[in-house]
Amino acid sequence: MQTIFVAGSLVAAFGAAAWWYASRVLERSVDARITAQAQRMWNRVDPRTTVEEFQTISEAVFAPAGGEAPIVMVVKEHAQGTTIFSTQGAPNDLDTYFRSSFPTDEELRNAPPVPADNPPPPEARDDDFGELLGLPRLEPRPPHGQGQRGRATRFRPQMPMVRDPVMFTARSRGVDWRWGAFSNPHYTMFVGLSLREFYADVNRMGSWYAGAAVIALALAGLAALWTSKRAMKPLERVVTTAQRLTASDLAERIPLSRDDDREFAQLIAVLNEMMQRLEGSFQQAVRFTADASHELKTPLAVMLASLDDALRHTPPGSAEHERFASLFEEATRLKTITQSLLLLSQADAGRLPTRPETYDLSADLSRLIEDGEILCEAAELTLHHEIEPAVTVHADRALLRQVFQNLLSNAIKYNRPAGTVRLSLTRVADEAVFTIHNTGAAIPAEIQPRLFERFFRGDKAHNRQTDGFGLGLNIAAEFARANHATLKLVNSSDDQTTFEVRLAAV
Repeated sequence: MQTIFVAGSLVAAFGAAAWWYASRVLERSVDARITAQAQRMWNRVDPRTTVEEFQTISEAVFAPAGGEAPIVMVVKEHAQGTTIFSTQGAPNDLDTYFRSSFPTDEELRNAPPVPADNPPPPEARDDDFGELLGLPRLEPRPPHGQGQRGRATRFRPQMPMVRDPVMFTARSRGVDWRWGAFSNPHYTMFVGLSLREFYADVNRMGSWYAGAAVIALALAGLAALWTSKRAMKPLERVVTTAQRLTASDLAERIPLSRDDDREFAQLIAVLNEMMQRLEGSFQQAVRFTADASHELKTPLAVMLASLDDALRHTPPGSAEHERFASLFEEATRLKTITQSLLLLSQADAGRLPTRPETYDLSADLSRLIEDGEILCEAAELTLHHEIEPAVTVHADRALLRQVFQNLLSNAIKYNRPAGTVRLSLTRVADEAVFTIHNTGAAIPAEIQPRLFERFFRGDKAHNRQTDGFGLGLNIAAEFARANHATLKLVNSSDDQTTFEVRLAAV
């Protein structure tokens, strides 16, 4: 998303800059059109131009052509600020703007002089345009084309400009006008153009840029999304492979592709080497645990046989008998731990022997209930059971039975006096759900996530008040996993702890 946002921001910024630049170009084109039209007019008049000639020239110069917006003209003299000429369609409510655009006294003092080769004529017509402004009388113009070859022909003197043209925008009756002020020493010619079409062009251009920006943004977003997905493919392979890795299966490797960037290829190679080293170390630890457990079986069997023989040949109640009985109990405990470690090492290596079969779990739990009743009676507990009939599963009968026995053993060991144990088996959709509840102290919330760790016990001192060595729940979880079942703690509060086993029903 960040890539798409950055790409979209760049496209939007580029579109806005392009629209601003294009609008400035259009504005300069408006100023250039005004200046060109004014120059055409300026080059055709001089102080000897009559009012009728001025009107004829202005009508020819400012006649609309080519479907373009018409350009208007207003001429104002400086002394009184009166309008001495105006073309048709020119606004008449902008006198304040026009007066503010008159040349200053300093600009008038620095105005270029009238060419010296045009002396005042002895007589002139009284209808000159310059006569309206009180300009000096000039010699009448020679007829068009008159003049002798070789003699210098008088050129019509152009109106001198006292300063560079001044451009400004003014609003008249809801319409914006762009004006250029062209001043000679006596009057200023204002040439104006309505900006209505200019704004329409700018709006059309803005709409075009907005549409182009949306399309470009969509394309940029798709390109950024495609690029990011392509760039993220190696990371997706890393994540997928990491999710498949388990402690019992470290053989997974992240596949390499020829399209991977060099940096991702190096990262994948390093991760694969790391997983290979971890796999070697883990396999070595598993083999050590399995070999050690296997090698301990024989000496433990010899020790148990010797202690059993010693117990039979010593008088009951004697000090030697008590000592041998204690040693026999510890050796038996050590044998149980060794057998459990051997089973766990096989589970870690993925070599736990399983013999799955389809059988009636409801009927098989009858043996567990019989054992539970005997154990609960000895512990002065009450056993309740609700077993739904004909719940069939496909699993290893011995391993699954061991899971239930471990849970039942814990429910009895960690119960309160005169408490209860409740077993239930139900079919929910396509799953068989086994739950076991027991009364007693709640398991503290801070140790609940560690219940299935090896050698972890809730009693911090690991005393012998409650029999066990912290492997029962871990073995139950491994045996459940071997049968594609899940074992979890549902809740532990309010004098009740509940564990649940779920597996597929047939």
